[in-house]
Amino acid sequence: MRTAMIVATSVLLLSAPAFAGFGSSTVALQAAVQSGSVDAIVSEIEKAEELPSLGAINVVMPLVDHPSARVRDAAGWWLTRRGVRTQVIASMTARLTGSDPVAARNAGDVLAAMRDFTTIGALATYIANPLDEDSGVSAAKALGAIGHPTVVTALNGALASPLAGVRAQAAASLRDVRAARDTTVPAALTANLLPLLTDGDANVRRQAAITIGFIGGNGGDITGAVTALSSVTTGDPAAGTRKAAAWALGQLKDGSARPALMQAQSNDSDAFVRSIAGAALANLR
Repeated sequence: MRTAMIVATSVLLLSAPAFAGFGSSTVALQAAVQSGSVDAIVSEIEKAEELPSLGAINVVMPLVDHPSARVRDAAGWWLTRRGVRTQVIASMTARLTGSDPVAARNAGDVLAAMRDFTTIGALATYIANPLDEDSGVSAAKALGAIGHPTVVTALNGALASPLAGVRAQAAASLRDVRAARDTTVPAALTANLLPLLTDGDANVRRQAAITIGFIGGNGGDITGAVTALSSVTTGDPAAGTRKAAAWALGQLKDGSARPALMQAQSNDSDAFVRSIAGAALANLR
């Protein structure tokens, strides 16, 4: 009887779920890295959140330059919680002043995960003149991830970047910025997004439409937005952009958008656009 109880208890203990942030080791981290599996590496880093081993730092530190953005993000998140945080931040911000675009891209991904206010200046300087599109996109993502209201100026400037990916990400990152207490979104922000609705890149137009809808839905100034979004809803060549514009009109809730949404609901060639237009119509005042 006693043996049976011990066996039963052992089975229960073995089958019990692990606590989040616990259960890893330096050896397990090394094994995950050697496996080459992105899922395994990220999972093991997450399980190592509370791992006190100093040796684990030496395993995770090189992962800031892993080919996978998911791994770089996880490494940055994990290193934020270690005593080398200041060292890592200094190293990553230094990369933003170098000549290696891959190193700068990786630095942006790591800094996005670390979300440190002190890195805003370096990221803002970099995004104004990135070495290439990928690294510029990473810097824009990092500014959005940090989310402090002071990043708006840099992201607003990046809306005029010659690189389409940077323009699109800057528009998307503006949705992540936290509003300062008792303030509304500046009118200039929407004004700078409106020209992007006719951008030559479909994803830029789509991100701009979504962000304008987000701003309008949160009480921001939307002067001129209904007319511009109505044109996109009924005339943009990309279905994804028309869908985003129709959704945005629903967020703005302005009755003057009704004709465009009714046309999209009845005539658009894409079923998703017709569906979104119908839902947006129900939101209008």
